[in-house]
This record gives sequence, C-alpha cells and structure tokens, in this order.
Amino acid sequence: MAEVVPKSVLFVCLGNICRSPIAEAVFRKLVTDQNVSENWRIDSAATSGYEIGNPPDYRGQSCMRRHGVPMSHVARQVPSLDLTCALCFSGSLTAALFLTGTWAGPQTPEL
Repeated sequence: MAEVVPKSVLFVCLGNICRSPIAEAVFRKLVTDQNVSENWRIDSAATSGYEIGNPPDYRGQSCMRRHGVPMSHVARQVPSLDLTCALCFSGSLTAALFLTGTWAGPQTPEL
C-alpha cells in the first residue's frame, strides 16, 4: 500500500498577526474535530516582515477564545514567494491561501 503523504496548507496575509493565524487556527480545529489532522500540515505566514516574532492580535485571540478555538502562534514571514497555487478569498475575512511548491511538495498537483 502506498504511503499517505499529508497535504500542506499555508495561510498567508500581510503581517501574520490577524487573518492568517485565525485561518490557521480554525482550519486546524476543523481537521482535528474530523480526526484527520494526521493528513495535514498546517501553517501560516506573512508576506511582509513588519510583525515577525509578534503574537496574534489581541482581538483575534479573544475571538478564538470565545469560540473555543485553540491558537498558539508567532508571526513569521513566508520563506519563499515561489508559489505554484494561490486561492484568494475576498470579503470580511480577506485572506489568501497559498500552497508553495517547495513546502507543499508533490501533493500540489492534486488540486
């Protein structure tokens, strides 16, 4: 039987202190609640270096606590902008979901 390779998802926003860590925390909770967390590598990062090393914004942390969503995060920058796939979401939760060729590896073509 072939080895199951985890899918990788990287949520990205400007500073990695509000939208992308919220998306990461919510997605992590969803896959954990569905008992499929071993099938996923989940992370978030920033396109800028403004907030590197900072915790998520207090408003996002408060919202996650109110909804029972665990959040443990320190802002970091995307290691490579050599992206092979980008799915952008618009609206009140404006966030971009990026799968990087180097980070996501061979599972990217499955999209």
